[in-house]
Amino acid sequence: MRLKGKVALVTGAGGGLGTAITRRFAEEGAAVLCTDRELAKAEATAASVVKSGGKAQAFRADVADARDCAEQVAETVKCFGGIDILVNNAGIALHKLALDTSLEDWERVLRINLTGSFLTAQAAARVMVERGGGRIIQLGSISGQRGNMAGVAYGASKAAVMHICKVLAVELSDRGVMVNAIAPGPIETGISKHGPTRRQKYLDRIPARRYGNVDAVANAALYLASDECDWVTGTILNVDGGFQTAGLSYDPNEVS
Repeated sequence: MRLKGKVALVTGAGGGLGTAITRRFAEEGAAVLCTDRELAKAEATAASVVKSGGKAQAFRADVADARDCAEQVAETVKCFGGIDILVNNAGIALHKLALDTSLEDWERVLRINLTGSFLTAQAAARVMVERGGGRIIQLGSISGQRGNMAGVAYGASKAAVMHICKVLAVELSDRGVMVNAIAPGPIETGISKHGPTRRQKYLDRIPARRYGNVDAVANAALYLASDECDWVTGTILNVDGGFQTAGLSYDPNEVS
């Protein structure tokens, strides 16, 4: 087991990605605190882990609240005696054109996706430094790497989340805390509610010619959380079917 004896905190654990990451970590031996702003969702994830023989506890935390950011780290330590891994997964999407994005929209997305991520990472890092090391995994997005239509607030928040990863890596790696980020492409989750036109636009640009699934992200998170990732830090790992790498893609029969 690659995470045997480790303790993890997964935020937003009641959603598609959070649930998949929690289950994958538990399968590999980690004890996981599952947090979500909807306690019932966190409880469902934790229950599924326990039913499969793993260790998990549920805790309600809304990362829009600074107190909850710190309390979920404290609860992890209280339940399991420490914290070795943080996955900053909690977040919301907003699909609005820049000129239609209100100040309220902007502040809500950044408060949850960016400020909540930073405060949770800060609280976890303080514990990890005292313990001699750990892993922090930020959930970014390809939307933070490209200028997508109707994504000004979401894209800005994810670009900043990935920048936090780089700064924390510079500041913490010499104390044993490796900090990396995952930038998923289009993934089949509840947050990716793409209509047929938007979906086809993505499929036309993804070399793999399909959307990803939550297990692809969970497997990437497992690597970044494991002891195998002991000299990888400050890295943005794209899990996107080649989307970010590609220029224009063609049907091989239409290259001419």
